[in-house]
Amino acid sequence: MAQQTVDPATLDLTALQAAAAAEQPAPDLTIAPPSTVVTPDPQPKKKAKAKPKTAQRDSSNDGPITLKQGAVALDLSTPQPTSDLSSKASLNLSLPAGAVKAEAKAAVGKDDGNWNAFWHRDSAQVRADIAGPKGAALSVTGENALSLNYRAAESIGSADSGVHVVRSENRTGRIDLTIPLNPVKVGLGGESVGANTEDTSRDKTTTNSASVRTADHKLYARAEWSPLPGVDVEGGASARVANISWQDKSAHTATFQSVDPHVSLSMSPFRDTQISAKVEHVVSPYDAGAFATYSQADGKADASSFQPDHAWQMEARLQQTIGPANLSATYTAASKGTVTEFAVVGGVQAPATTPLVDRKSLAVAVSMPLAEVGLPHTNLSSEARWNTSRVIDPVTQQSRSASGETPQTVSLKLSHNLPAQKLSFGLTGQFTGSSTAYQVSELSTTGESGTLGAFVAYKPGSYEIDLNLQGLAGGATRDAFYKGLRGESDVARTSVQDKSGPMLQLSLKKPL
Repeated sequence: MAQQTVDPATLDLTALQAAAAAEQPAPDLTIAPPSTVVTPDPQPKKKAKAKPKTAQRDSSNDGPITLKQGAVALDLSTPQPTSDLSSKASLNLSLPAGAVKAEAKAAVGKDDGNWNAFWHRDSAQVRADIAGPKGAALSVTGENALSLNYRAAESIGSADSGVHVVRSENRTGRIDLTIPLNPVKVGLGGESVGANTEDTSRDKTTTNSASVRTADHKLYARAEWSPLPGVDVEGGASARVANISWQDKSAHTATFQSVDPHVSLSMSPFRDTQISAKVEHVVSPYDAGAFATYSQADGKADASSFQPDHAWQMEARLQQTIGPANLSATYTAASKGTVTEFAVVGGVQAPATTPLVDRKSLAVAVSMPLAEVGLPHTNLSSEARWNTSRVIDPVTQQSRSASGETPQTVSLKLSHNLPAQKLSFGLTGQFTGSSTAYQVSELSTTGESGTLGAFVAYKPGSYEIDLNLQGLAGGATRDAFYKGLRGESDVARTSVQDKSGPMLQLSLKKPL
């Protein structure tokens, strides 16, 4: 977690404890507008035993409590063919020895241009960062997010069906304590993540409801050390317990336990050069939405061996500044793990654990101003990524790439700023390689595609107007449906979905 740097001298715990022992009433602190200094109201002091001078409370350390950087913003977007409405409110509270931030978001929109199929999402988060004595720091975060997807009968093309509602809720809590112990900085903490997905469908006579719950708890410890100037070493481990359960006629559950170590090294051997390497055991929490199918599976289906995606992973990163240009390259390799792919479980198609043979990724990004080549106020940024993987197909037992993997993507953005006119505009482009999604009796292949777009942003004051034109060219997806399992039957039919065509998006943003 990111830590907020606060002068530890602003919080004198010894003085606070001494004041409490002397039964001295705490000063009244009130919330004031920015730049307003709040001083404690004078209170009569009660007679108490003498204390050493070093233990007396120094009221000069009680800084003002102020509200700052709080904003309520309404973001109205009207992209085609969908229309979304979103809003956000945030509040920052500055404390004498830290800060508290509260934030709430809400959004609503429609799917496929049909208000009979709409979604709603909201979230709330509170974070507190407190500075303790001698450079210690404490960070606590709590977050709750809710998502609701609603579909009427006409939206799914079935007059005999009724309402279909999917409700998902995610809860997260984190605590992190950092303690400097020269020359090592020690960190201790924990994290708890819970999710619940409920799928409810109603027709004329019956109501079917299914739910999937996941929980992921971990405790961790880490240590940071700088043996030489420009060299940082970090190592640690976390103990994790992950659980998933689903209900239909009977209850099912699967539990995964692991100890996940990690070690990293970063250094700056030359000016404007930073190199880092990291080895770790990575684990992804269970996906409640992906496992919702199990609530409809045969009650005898045994999924106790299902595991969240995990693997041993190595990552190497290079960051280089060459004049005004910034360059970064990241290489990642993973092996000896598992991934989740579709298989037949309990008579239905459902996610299942299958071995990961290996996975590799290379990402290169560059950004630079073009003033030195005669284009002032113009910037160019680009990123390219290549991905490869091998997994064991749970249907055919053959080696193939992971479902939905895109082998390569390239993006480009060219922007020009006119500060006097408070205007910026430019071009965007992206190339995407072909990818294939695997299901038990279906293959969906999306061909290579290249898109070109343009944008204009105008910010004359407190509000901003954005105009984006995207998707001037696109690809198509070919779906192949088999008579039975893939590899064991013939193709029954195919269909093609054309994803080409432009999309115009207009956004107005203004803090209220």
